[in-house]
Amino acid sequence: MNFKLLFIAFFLTISLTAQKLEKNKNYYLSAIGFWNVENLYDTLNDQWKNDEDFTPAGTNAWNGSRYWTKIDRLAEVVSKMATDVTPDGLAILGLCEIENKSVVEDLVKNKRLKSRNYQVVHIEGPDARGVDPSFIYNPNYFKVTKAVSYKVPVVTDTAHKTRDILVVSGNFYGDPLTVLVNHWPSRRGGELASRPNRNSAAKVARRIVDSVIALNPANKVAIMGDLNDDPTNVCVKEVIGTYGDYKHQEVGKFFNPMEQLHKEGTGTLAWQDSWNLFDQIILNQPWVTSKFDTWQFYNVRVFNKPFLRTDFGNFKGYPFRTYAGSSYAGGYSDHFPVFILIAKENTKK
Repeated sequence: MNFKLLFIAFFLTISLTAQKLEKNKNYYLSAIGFWNVENLYDTLNDQWKNDEDFTPAGTNAWNGSRYWTKIDRLAEVVSKMATDVTPDGLAILGLCEIENKSVVEDLVKNKRLKSRNYQVVHIEGPDARGVDPSFIYNPNYFKVTKAVSYKVPVVTDTAHKTRDILVVSGNFYGDPLTVLVNHWPSRRGGELASRPNRNSAAKVARRIVDSVIALNPANKVAIMGDLNDDPTNVCVKEVIGTYGDYKHQEVGKFFNPMEQLHKEGTGTLAWQDSWNLFDQIILNQPWVTSKFDTWQFYNVRVFNKPFLRTDFGNFKGYPFRTYAGSSYAGGYSDHFPVFILIAKENTKK
């Protein structure tokens, strides 16, 4: 097994969102993450997409130098996530705001990530801006068996096309796993006015998960993505149906480890000095049985290291983004990435 074995004594202090591991046992650890990478476009004008701003002649003057700087910046972050727990870092990473498969392939081929041999799953969708969810995985951990995408109806404007939900199924080193990578409709026009669109996305996601579980109740499911709502908003709390304390599980609902972080004031993006936690990873019941004979949720983190924060000006402390409006800032993304740590007991003597 290609996992780093750690003793419980090496773990960070257990938070309220973490399942407890026994001190006299050893565990294999791995990590699954998500990141909205903020407009990862190539520099070419695709006639089928509204990508003109991200071309050398466009508003953002998006050229080769800026593109490859962005790729290297993203690779730097991905290469560091979860490496304090496992030397292989993330086993799986969902992404959003991706123009096409080619840009993700450039990312995983970067010198910082090349040795991990990440593979890419990407399905082109109907979004007018041409950005879609995407999925990368380390084949030492995960084997893909199926990948499909599902349309999300936009309720307030039926002519508008939004991002599909990317659904990837496979085997995570012995456990069946299905991952839904989401980027739900924005709050354009206001949170309340746009809410029906996110509720629509949540209904599609819930139907997908229910069908997966009906076929195999033991199948682990992770609903990840930029949901454009917080863990306590209607589309998450009521439409998906979530709870925030794994010790008090609710039948027919899903565990959202981000809910406690949100209550503590932790966020993944900031607007007008207010933090939101739109980037979430939601888990079904087989992740939180506390029986570590299969892969189980252990802990959750927002990866918000100092180098990922703006360190000056009016946006000090905010995510260090690539663009501030149309001004090039040269940062990473306007969102912090998130990941969960998962554990499985090593029973070998």
